[in-house]
Amino acid sequence: MGETTALRPVLQNIRDRMAQDVVGSRILKDRPRINNETIDRGYLQSLPKDTFGHQYAKFLDGLKTSPDARPAVQYIDDEELVYVMQRYRETHDFHHVLLEMPTNMIGEVAVKYFEGIQLGLPMCITAGIFGAARLGPVHRQRFMDRYLPWIVEQATNGRLLMAFDYENHFDRRIVDIQEECNITSIANYGK
Repeated sequence: MGETTALRPVLQNIRDRMAQDVVGSRILKDRPRINNETIDRGYLQSLPKDTFGHQYAKFLDGLKTSPDARPAVQYIDDEELVYVMQRYRETHDFHHVLLEMPTNMIGEVAVKYFEGIQLGLPMCITAGIFGAARLGPVHRQRFMDRYLPWIVEQATNGRLLMAFDYENHFDRRIVDIQEECNITSIANYGK
């Protein structure tokens, strides 16, 4: 569904926004990949607990998954746009870690809303809307009152995360990366 709803203009817009950023431009040029060949989980697990890399490894371990679990992009005929879509897929878990969102229903909906607002990808917007509709009344109210205002602020005021080279920052503390990317954790939101 992703490729059939990820319209060419949306991917072109993401690519253009990445190209306007120094790091994003380098990412488009070098096309780094996030997979089992490029990620040393043993090294990430050895990093201090407050680092991005350690938390990413913990996230993957908790889900019993790997970076290779993301399917290859199909049905897009432009090589550069294929890479943009693949980069989105490969950085989705990084978004969870940076936003400190678990993969429970509220966490997944929050990340999809973030990606939908920041990137404009139709499948993220759709997943956010329908995911929020599936929440029970108490969780839906909490999402609307607390999570949605937070996520809108992070997505609109934060750095374009597709233009951030996560793979070069595994040894940094999450709070330092959040500060660099203008992201406030939900725990600190409104304080």
